[in-house]
Amino acid sequence: MTRRHAGGFSLLELMVVVTIVAILVGLAVPNYRTWVLNTRIRGAAESIQNGLRTARNEAAQRGKNVRFELTSTDATWQVCELPVGKTACVDGTVIDQHGVADSAGIVITASKATADLTTYAALTGGLPGGITFGPLARPLVPDYGTTALLRIDASFPSNTDTRWLATTISAGGSVQMCDVRLPKTTAPNGCK
Repeated sequence: MTRRHAGGFSLLELMVVVTIVAILVGLAVPNYRTWVLNTRIRGAAESIQNGLRTARNEAAQRGKNVRFELTSTDATWQVCELPVGKTACVDGTVIDQHGVADSAGIVITASKATADLTTYAALTGGLPGGITFGPLARPLVPDYGTTALLRIDASFPSNTDTRWLATTISAGGSVQMCDVRLPKTTAPNGCK
């Protein structure tokens, strides 16, 4: 009578495979968590950037003053057409609005330029705050500079492994995004 060898794995082989898989999962989870947080930050920053571009484009198309207004620290914003002599979206006609659904934990900070227009300080009066684009798709001169919203940061300040994205508005009305934690000299998307 011939003995047949049973196919399969020994208990020792299964334990080795399970241990290797557990180590790989343990290494991947922190990176995955950071990737998820970075994706949420990027989503919030892109939403804000799209809102600013919508306001600029609508101002040019309509030939009227259009305002982008950040309404809360959870990346909620609106774009509105302003009647003559009005300065806030509560007095205007809403064109577009957006709230970021997955912005829990993301900190949105709004800043204005300082007198030298090279550094930023907290927006006077807090939120809502915004910037108005005129018919030439540029920020209005009295509004631009030390009173208007010129930089919006999206970050998880408590987590230094994640991105810190800043959206800035230039005097010509262009909207750009950069990473505050990266140096400009080595990273094309860096702010420093």
